[in-house]
Amino acid sequence: MLRTFCLLWLATHLNPGAQPLPSPPAPLKSPPVGVRAELLARNLPPPKDADDLDKPITSYSVLDDGQGFVIAYYALYARDDDRLHDLRVRSFDKRSRTWRSTTFPESIGSVLRIMRGRGYLFVSGHSSPSAAPTLVLSGTLRKKRELDGWPMLVLADGRVVFHRSMIHFSPAHAGALALYDPASDREEALYPPAEARNERGGEKVPGTDLWIDRSITDVKNGRVGTIEFVAVEQRMRLDRQQVASPAGPERRLHIVCTLTGPRPVCAISD
Repeated sequence: MLRTFCLLWLATHLNPGAQPLPSPPAPLKSPPVGVRAELLARNLPPPKDADDLDKPITSYSVLDDGQGFVIAYYALYARDDDRLHDLRVRSFDKRSRTWRSTTFPESIGSVLRIMRGRGYLFVSGHSSPSAAPTLVLSGTLRKKRELDGWPMLVLADGRVVFHRSMIHFSPAHAGALALYDPASDREEALYPPAEARNERGGEKVPGTDLWIDRSITDVKNGRVGTIEFVAVEQRMRLDRQQVASPAGPERRLHIVCTLTGPRPVCAISD
């Protein structure tokens, strides 16, 4: 927590005119527990082939809903070893009463959240205050894709709206939303459009030397076939030391995107 606070303090004080960085939820530290304790708390049967049920785990998250129970975690190998090793995911189907499990050799950082949508799981990690990789897993826990960002909203048809990751130590941070369809394994820019050429939070105002600072909040379902959200935008100018300062008024925009066509169409109002 102290490290995260220091990073945010530096970003704010080096760029006093910048918007607060949109970021994935911060990981919460908790005393080490084991998988068995999580299962006992929910009266769930343990998987028969598991050899780590009583080992302490860390940086984990669970999803417990009407369909099943999912836990994504890292085993602690030693008390003085705070590294995150292989990521382990276990899934229990409450209807068939069966377990599935898999292991990924690379860490995605602390597991922040697990979401479900139309037969897919979205397991979000935390690699920096402004970046959060998300594993897209099938019902059999096979990895379909790794998204460079964190989910904001899972739609009824299984598509997911996610916030793209950003480079944390940048003078300006232009948040961007994208839309991913696991059925077709295709992602596309939602807002701003692809023509804005947003590159991990770096986005210039066309035809100028100005940059965009943007935060995106309140992403939710709108009328049928639409989503809506709020974007706060400001143009920024960089000095010779690459420190950003406001170059225009702050704009608070209400944006509604229609997702029923071949490409998303977004309408903007102040």
